Amino acid sequence: MADNKNELVLVTGAAGFTGHHMVAEAVKAGYRVRATDVSSRFYGAMFEALDVEFMPSDLTKREGLDRLLSGVDKIIHVAGIHDYSTPDNIIFSVNTHAVENLCDAAIKAKINQFLHFSSVGVYGYSSNPGKPVQEDDPKVTPPLNNYNVSKWEGEKIIHKYIREHGLRATIFRPGAIYGSRSVYGLYLVFKMAFDERNKKKKIILGKGDKIEAFLHVQDMCRAVIYACDREEMIGEAYNVADDTHIPMSQFYDIVNQALLGKKKPFFHIPFSVARLVAVITGFFGKIFKFKPAIELKTLDYANCDKIWDNTKLKSTGFEFKYPHMEKGMKETLQWYKDHGWFKA
Repeated sequence: MADNKNELVLVTGAAGFTGHHMVAEAVKAGYRVRATDVSSRFYGAMFEALDVEFMPSDLTKREGLDRLLSGVDKIIHVAGIHDYSTPDNIIFSVNTHAVENLCDAAIKAKINQFLHFSSVGVYGYSSNPGKPVQEDDPKVTPPLNNYNVSKWEGEKIIHKYIREHGLRATIFRPGAIYGSRSVYGLYLVFKMAFDERNKKKKIILGKGDKIEAFLHVQDMCRAVIYACDREEMIGEAYNVADDTHIPMSQFYDIVNQALLGKKKPFFHIPFSVARLVAVITGFFGKIFKFKPAIELKTLDYANCDKIWDNTKLKSTGFEFKYPHMEKGMKETLQWYKDHGWFKA
């Protein structure tokens, strides 16, 4: 690995869950870091403590990006919209069009390496039924949701710039990321488990037999730093998910045991019933401007197996700190409890 001391790394989406962890990991690796997001939110003090330069930006607008990239050696592009309920024009503006803006600016600035966060969602969830999905398997994102479509469209832009402009890019397709200080994704599952702590049974969709895969945020960030300056990883795409392949029922058992000190019996709701509820609440949600408790797009996600093959990444020599989710999940839930996020 090269000496990192004089290299400036730009981390986009730096004020988000994965982004702020990525900033810390880049600093730890010895890079000078410039962080960017629409605002620093509540991470301004952290950036200052780490001697990180924060420069606000709107990646959906091409103007201003040349200044943002001035002096930058590497771009770690984390920024993205993850909320399925976000209007499509915003999802595509951030997850697709902003990628083109950043790629164009990167070529002009002669960036040495572009490390891009995509998603395992680019495959859809039926591209290789019952078997681990590999990087060269077909991408069948429609018709699940436009988040997945937007991420694949954004990734196709990266491939175009690699092919037509010589962009030195490495693509990462992470699974379901968990870790401390998240306020969405799996955190919402944890919060629901805690909020329903006094209920005798845990509501679960279907039989609870759909396979899930996970990724600790530290391993996500470590994989990106690992890829820096590794020529053999440039121009390639990698699934980033741990070795865990467990049914949802087992996942809930782990969460409830770690968070509540006990497992719970399940109350199974058929997907057909949940879909009807989602349709009805979705209809009234549009009229009365509220977000439904169950969304069709979330049901589509929950009703599929998620098995991602990480052989390609591990063949480079990368080793996961959390190869199985149980240890990392317990540590994460303990962090939330210790820091007062879950109070009775």
